[in-house]
Amino acid sequence: MKQTLLVAMSNQKGGVGKSTVTILLAGYLHYVKGKNVAVVDCDTLQHSISHMRKRDMQTVGKTDEYKQLMMVQWEHIRKKAYAVVDSSPAGARDKIGELLEADPDLDIILVDLPGSLSSDGVFKTIINMDYVLTPIVADRIVMQSTMSFATAVLDYLKGKPGIPLKDFLFFWNKVDRRASTEVYDAYREIMERLNLKVMETVLPESRRFDKELSVKGKPFFRSTLFPPPPKLLKGSCIDDLAEELCKILNL
Repeated sequence: MKQTLLVAMSNQKGGVGKSTVTILLAGYLHYVKGKNVAVVDCDTLQHSISHMRKRDMQTVGKTDEYKQLMMVQWEHIRKKAYAVVDSSPAGARDKIGELLEADPDLDIILVDLPGSLSSDGVFKTIINMDYVLTPIVADRIVMQSTMSFATAVLDYLKGKPGIPLKDFLFFWNKVDRRASTEVYDAYREIMERLNLKVMETVLPESRRFDKELSVKGKPFFRSTLFPPPPKLLKGSCIDDLAEELCKILNL
């Protein structure tokens, strides 16, 4: 049987861009790279991704421009939109099983987890993933919490070869290009000493990440039905992050 990769998007702090990056990565991998993708939205407080899918469907239904764009996309790639399903963290494995039963050819399932470890089932879901992808920002509270949790999980894994989780993959998000690199370099050095892997790709702070489909037909960037448009994709580094992730995961 095909080995489907399970990747959780997780950070214990909110506001670091988990759901946005999940949507953008899923769209790029599915619609541009030709990978078969599904998303499990476990963020029970918001279910941001599933709500966006509903908004996207409603907006496309009301806008001729987007209907035409969807027809062009279908003619070009012959792929339906990737599946988005709601779940609690504790029920994620069951939802994953249902997705794989419906489509055994899935290459990767992205699991968007809530930003709280107190949510039932988060820890169990994390250790049953293949990888955890973690956005980080240069904030002391965020970094201390993130590094403490990651090292605790990795220490827990030692001597337990049967657990699926292979590693945490960190990447910098919302980086102001004009800011000094000293803080980032210092945290990178600390994380290297802790044997925590930081990806090379850095995502910039940019207003484009908030642009959704609109009935007014304004330029969009974030959507569950379309990939990021090439014009806005340039300079966003989402494509670089996806390519680096594919290389690390042998996807």
